[in-house]
Amino acid sequence: MNEIIDKIALNYSNLEKETISDWEMNSKIIEYKKGERIITEGQQRHKLFYIIKGSLKAYYINNDKKIVDWFAFKNEFITSSTSFLTDEPSLHYIETMEDCVILETDKSKVELLCKRNHDYEHLFRIILSKVIVQFRHRIFSLQFKTVKQRYESLITQYPKIESIVPLGDIATFLGITQETLSRIRANKE
Repeated sequence: MNEIIDKIALNYSNLEKETISDWEMNSKIIEYKKGERIITEGQQRHKLFYIIKGSLKAYYINNDKKIVDWFAFKNEFITSSTSFLTDEPSLHYIETMEDCVILETDKSKVELLCKRNHDYEHLFRIILSKVIVQFRHRIFSLQFKTVKQRYESLITQYPKIESIVPLGDIATFLGITQETLSRIRANKE
């Protein structure tokens, strides 16, 4: 847990020793194999996931087509925002893209931790802020950037993404076909 807390302090916020101990007692570390769905559409699984190892993707299924809208990698948080924030059934799936080790905290425990520990509440506010900003950037990108600019931004943000994520998933995330993505990549080299 110390290594996890060090990464969280570096990327998000510092936590007091008592808060760390409280979080440890109110969460669990779970391993998942590549390709496992940890949340399915319609499920009410109110959990906050912190990725210790591996990567996840969130996606919708529309007319039998998978549309990826969120990638999360090592040292990042992910959740089914609809389910977690509004107690409604999840609108999307969350699936592992690699073997994963994940710190899972139930929503009820997150709320308890926030109530008992001001520094955890601060951490949770930072997590939510980062997620909101990430989605705002995504919307801006889809509305105002060219396909090539969207691709370049993604590669800048996640330089190793092409070695982890199938090109079809990258294409749907960018809002393009896989053939268009192949042309962009060919022109890059």
